[in-house]
Amino acid sequence: MKRLTALSKPLLRFAPEETEAGRKEILGANLGRLIYLLYVGVPLMAAELTFISYKFSGATGQVLQWRTGATTIHFILLIFNLITGAGILFIRKKNLAEKPLVKIIPHFVFIYFITAGIAFTTVDQLITSAITPFVITCLISAMVLIISPFITAIYYTLAYIAFYLAISRMQLPQETLISNLINGFTSIVIGWGLSAILWRNFLQRFRTVALIRQQQSELQIQNKELNHMVNELRQLNTSRSKLFSVISHDLRGPINNLGSILELLKNKSISLSDFEKAIPELTDQAKETSDFLENLLNWSKNNLGGYKNYPELLAINDITTTIIKLYESHSQKKGLKVVNETESWHVAMADPGMVSLIIRNFLANAIKFSKTGGKIVIYSTLRNNELEIGVIDSGIGIDSDRIPLLFTDEQRSTKGTAGETGTGLGLQLCKEFVERNGGRIGVESKKGEGSRFWFTLPEPAKE
Repeated sequence: MKRLTALSKPLLRFAPEETEAGRKEILGANLGRLIYLLYVGVPLMAAELTFISYKFSGATGQVLQWRTGATTIHFILLIFNLITGAGILFIRKKNLAEKPLVKIIPHFVFIYFITAGIAFTTVDQLITSAITPFVITCLISAMVLIISPFITAIYYTLAYIAFYLAISRMQLPQETLISNLINGFTSIVIGWGLSAILWRNFLQRFRTVALIRQQQSELQIQNKELNHMVNELRQLNTSRSKLFSVISHDLRGPINNLGSILELLKNKSISLSDFEKAIPELTDQAKETSDFLENLLNWSKNNLGGYKNYPELLAINDITTTIIKLYESHSQKKGLKVVNETESWHVAMADPGMVSLIIRNFLANAIKFSKTGGKIVIYSTLRNNELEIGVIDSGIGIDSDRIPLLFTDEQRSTKGTAGETGTGLGLQLCKEFVERNGGRIGVESKKGEGSRFWFTLPEPAKE
């Protein structure tokens, strides 16, 4: 965002980007000050009206004319202060400051005050040559209301013309008239100067507050970015710690077993026939270690930011057929029947590597936790513009208290029905890959009755 320095901004007017917020704040400040018309103006006018009526009750001649004029002006000001103050109180309470007519209230009051000063001064000429009311209203209007000096210059010019015409009609001595006109001109110049100072001070304060708010906003953004970076670093450290923990725990055992058998064979501490008997077990360990390394590699890529989506149109039946063949020896070893019920016409737009890994993990877990002679079904179905793919087994099921942890960091691998081991990373990785492809993942299971693992992919857009 482009930021203008204080030196590059206009001295007595808003810069374009400040106008809307500045006018709103000025209006709020002016309305807040004009509330005192009700709290101060009304009691003051009432007190002066009472004093004039009581003190000059027996007045005659010009004093009577003055008393009548002053009483009338005070009464009008009393009603004006009461209505205006109450109206502003209502406006602030009902949050009506954005209404167009509300925006002109401070200007109307400014003009009204000076007009009242002219009227008071004109009436006062009946008993004195002083122009005190005009001077006071010029100064009070300038000090109370925040209005642009370019606008108040027009108001004061018109006020002086009205003052000149009003005083000139009072048939004052020439010396008194000239003195009053000079003093009146001095009053509007001082009033305009005060108005300009008040406006400039407001602009400076407004810009200072705006700058502080902007800096606070930037600091908040920077803090969020820093917090995000800290969280990423924490996750990275957690991922690395988990990676090393898994490697040390799950990879060391199979390699040590293989190394021990080879050492025995090397030292001729085991016969060739005994070694041949151990080959099936070594083969299973090698396959488990291979699966483990594949999951570990994919998990590391995903958590360390190296895995990217490359979606394409997939035929789900082709993928499941390939995977079933891949695990055919494992399923046959446990006497399991794997049935492919995915539809040949079901397609999805997703990353093929990720989808394959998800289904492989689901099927591997189903084989792992199924009892000998069981049945596993891989299916696909359309639900609410989503393609659901799942694996159902009739295995040992999952404890209800473990189900919420299956797709989290807290998941821990358990041994299968034939003592198979795992990494504990597969389902967590599946969840991350499903979400990367815009789908959902879930599980339904009952202890001793089997499980159903499923995930969804968005149905491809129809041309």
